[in-house]
Amino acid sequence: MAASDDGLDTLLTQLGIGRWTYLHFAASTMVPALLPTFLIGSEFINPTPSFTCNIPEDNFTFPVNGSECSMLHVEEGEAVTVPCSSFTYDTSVFHSTVSTEWDLVCKNEFLSPLFQTIYTAGCFVGSILGGVAANRYGRRWAVRVGAVMTVFWAAILSISPWLILVFASRFILGIFNTIMVYPAFMLTMEVCVPYLRSTVGVLLALPYAIMMIVLAGIAYGIRDWRILQAVGSIPSLLLVPLAFLVDESPRWLLVNGHLDETVKVLERAAALNRSDRGELPPIEAAVNKIHDRLSGSKPTAARHSAESPNPATQHPDGLQNGVSVDRAEGTSGVNKPLGIADGFGAWWAGPVALVRTGVMRRLSLVLVVIWLLQGIVYLGLPLSANAFSSPFLYMALMGAVEVPAYSVSAPITQRLGRRPVICFCLISCGLLLLSLLLLEMYGIKEEWVDLLLVLLSYLMVCTSYQVNFLYAPELLPTTIRPWGTAMCTLSAYIGFSIPPFITDYLAYSYPWLPSAVFGCSAFVAGLLVTFLPETNGKPMMETVADLQLRLSKNSLQHKSNEIKLSISGVKSHSGEKNFTQVVRVKKNWTDNYDAKDV
Repeated sequence: MAASDDGLDTLLTQLGIGRWTYLHFAASTMVPALLPTFLIGSEFINPTPSFTCNIPEDNFTFPVNGSECSMLHVEEGEAVTVPCSSFTYDTSVFHSTVSTEWDLVCKNEFLSPLFQTIYTAGCFVGSILGGVAANRYGRRWAVRVGAVMTVFWAAILSISPWLILVFASRFILGIFNTIMVYPAFMLTMEVCVPYLRSTVGVLLALPYAIMMIVLAGIAYGIRDWRILQAVGSIPSLLLVPLAFLVDESPRWLLVNGHLDETVKVLERAAALNRSDRGELPPIEAAVNKIHDRLSGSKPTAARHSAESPNPATQHPDGLQNGVSVDRAEGTSGVNKPLGIADGFGAWWAGPVALVRTGVMRRLSLVLVVIWLLQGIVYLGLPLSANAFSSPFLYMALMGAVEVPAYSVSAPITQRLGRRPVICFCLISCGLLLLSLLLLEMYGIKEEWVDLLLVLLSYLMVCTSYQVNFLYAPELLPTTIRPWGTAMCTLSAYIGFSIPPFITDYLAYSYPWLPSAVFGCSAFVAGLLVTFLPETNGKPMMETVADLQLRLSKNSLQHKSNEIKLSISGVKSHSGEKNFTQVVRVKKNWTDNYDAKDV
């Protein structure tokens, strides 16, 4: 058995793949499939078409040249500028939108971006509640609640007669949509056989891209926002029965001590997968053995705390692959207890651990800024659909671009590493968007050129986004990995809240602004990636001390390379005696180097 195997992976492998596995996979694919309608569907549900002011048919009111928001009214021989009270909209593309129904133009135009931003604000809240719910009540519970509430509030949104209720529905949908995203992903990963997890992890991202293409097709045929909202919410209707057919994660049940239910779930899995009972060990005995191993030999529990973060299951000692390590000095010896730097203590100890030490402060700051800037670009490009003549074709092409971004990223990063791929993609995305800005500045306007540059940019940012989902957890120590990944997710949702104000509000006055903001965001994020260490092919770190030790070793290796170059230069330009003195000095410096300096 592999050192990292706690026994449950072996049992899942013996259970094999069958109807039980496919059922969980089907439920999890419905979650990303329903997101495009709510996250980027505003491009079809709430666009603002061109409009004209309705001038009353009298002899005293006249239009104002160059403005569709004001009119001149003559009172007692004096012309007074008054705001328009009603408008006529161009319905050649969109027959009905939220903006046209409630006149979100002119003095009310600031409300239009809120339709999108209030949803991402709900996502911000939901990402916090989702992690808490998944760890306290279970992955299946979070998916069930999210599915039922999504159906209910999507229906309310589709029939709402009041704008305030539309906004409230969008906020609540953001909460419940996001509550089930990570629990659904974790549920599938925790029931999947180990050798297929990488493949399944990629496949779970594809329904989002496919639904973008489907949504563009549906929106092309349905130009009324209420009907489009209802039809686009159909995946949530399919999710509800699936959510009530799947079982709870056996790993979550096991870690939380629900042994009887764990046995029932695994026996159902064996029956539905039609596993050969002759080759399976007695499931109840296997579960008890695994539980004893988890509760008695804690390293495995700590290793899985990213999936089920529960301080009660953590061991106070820090073993790495069964080897006792003195964390302060990085030499073999007696273990030192994990301290408050690793998030142990009160409920707030985990978040505080992200900024308690100098190493974690620098790492957290870089990750927060990268995910914030990446989120701005990732959502900003799809929300620019109405800048092109056919928003339907634009959105379909965006979805098509996401497919290779998700499917090809895994083998590329496995070969080249995480950091080079993310850095290259973000910097390339920034340069492509900034080149688009240069074309606009010089008055070169070819839509197919603009479209090509935007699609290539989106391909790059999607690839970086996908790889970052793997890279960020690998950078963070196990003891605070759940809090660190939550921090990255929250930063991304803050970034998601910014593009609507740029694309829906400021772009009309400053057409160059989206390219400038998105291009600079991607470029700066790519540069920041260079401050992070590589994780490809390296063991995941268990504690903050491990992270500091690894960074100190990287720094030592860098200094060692400088020493070798220096020695090489001295040896070629000096005598043997001077060379020996230089080597002695360099060796003394290296021996005295302290990891605490990092």
